[in-house]
Amino acid sequence: MIVAYIIIFVSLCFFILPMVWIFYCSFRTQESIFTGKIISALKGFTFNNYIKILSVTDFPRYFVNSVTISSLVTMISLIISIFGAYGLSRYDIKGKKIIIFGIFSTQMFPQVLMLIPLFLVVFSLNLMDKVLGIVLTQLILVLPFCLWMLKGYFDTIPIDLDDAAEIDGGNLIQQLIYVILPIAQPGIMVVAFYSFVVSWSDYLIVSVISQSQNTATLTLIMSRLSSSLLIRWGQVCALATLTIVPTLILFAFAQKRLIEGLTAGALKE
Repeated sequence: MIVAYIIIFVSLCFFILPMVWIFYCSFRTQESIFTGKIISALKGFTFNNYIKILSVTDFPRYFVNSVTISSLVTMISLIISIFGAYGLSRYDIKGKKIIIFGIFSTQMFPQVLMLIPLFLVVFSLNLMDKVLGIVLTQLILVLPFCLWMLKGYFDTIPIDLDDAAEIDGGNLIQQLIYVILPIAQPGIMVVAFYSFVVSWSDYLIVSVISQSQNTATLTLIMSRLSSSLLIRWGQVCALATLTIVPTLILFAFAQKRLIEGLTAGALKE
């Protein structure tokens, strides 16, 4: 038991310490960060990093862009994956295994390999530097996992519930909305959280599709700050902290449902 706690503690430190260090450095001056000391003197602490990020840069616009794109990706991926996963789970479709394998096999390819084809498609549709272009491209990243996850979750829901709802006079949409979805809330929450976080943290797609400040997101601006000739690491850490906080808040509210969704099907009666 003691060994297990030690392993858990070391694992937590491995994942948490980098975030703690980023948060800590966001309140330090440029000079104190490079002193080599872990703990700085009081004069080495400052709020100027946050003040400059919020006042000098167009942070509100980047934040709104990130929220808008991530929310649209989440909503569209939920709608498509719910109907797609329900159909794959409940109906005996010809070649269903091949379809499922084809959907999930797209996750095996690195994003870099798909970057040029995606760019050509978005360019041909005249969606460069548009929110819709970024949303449609990011959907390709999240939909395979969402379909696979929800299909597996719908498989754990007894089909007798569908039959009972049909006997009561409910059509297909009513069965799905009033019977299946309330039971599948934990799985839907996992899919929604995954879609939002992937879209929120995406840099590669946005760096190619976004061409101006109108569609720039927080991750893109963070990259630009850290690639300038004179890198202000305190400001970079401050922007990173402001970028991480929304996902932590979202996880805090959805934690219970996420755990239920991820552990669903682990035990059978």
